[in-house]
Amino acid sequence: MRIPLQLAVIFAICLAGEFLHRIVGVPLPGNIIGMVLLLILLCTKVIKPEQISGVSSFFLNHLALFFLPPSIAIMAVGDDVLSKWPLLLFLCIAFTLVSIAAGGRVTQFFIRRQEYRENLALRAERLSKRAERNGTIGGEK
Repeated sequence: MRIPLQLAVIFAICLAGEFLHRIVGVPLPGNIIGMVLLLILLCTKVIKPEQISGVSSFFLNHLALFFLPPSIAIMAVGDDVLSKWPLLLFLCIAFTLVSIAAGGRVTQFFIRRQEYRENLALRAERLSKRAERNGTIGGEK
C-alpha cells in the first residue's frame, strides 16, 4: 500500500505541473514545472524524502528505460541529425565546457566561503584565549 500512495503523490505533483502549464499558462513544460514543485516541496520539508523513497528508488533503478523513447525518436529523424552533426558536436562540447566552468566557479565559491568561516572561528578563538591570558572579559579589566 505504501508504493501506490507514493506513486499517487508523484503523479499529483506532476498533474499540478501540467495544470500550471495549461491553465495558468506558465511558459515551461508541465513535467519541468512538476519537478520544480517537487524540489520546492522537498526543500521546504512539506514532503520528506522518506515519503517517496520507494518510488524514487524504483525510478532510479530503471532510469535507462526512460531514455528509450527519446533514443527511438532520434533514430526516426536520423537523417536530420546526421545533416547537422557539426553543429550538434560543437554545442555538446561548448555546453560541456560551460558546465565544467560553472561547476568549478560554484565549487570555488563554497570553498572560499568555508575557509572564511573557519578563519573567523580561529580569530574568535585566538581573541578569547588572549582575553583569558590578560584576565579580561569583553575588553574590561
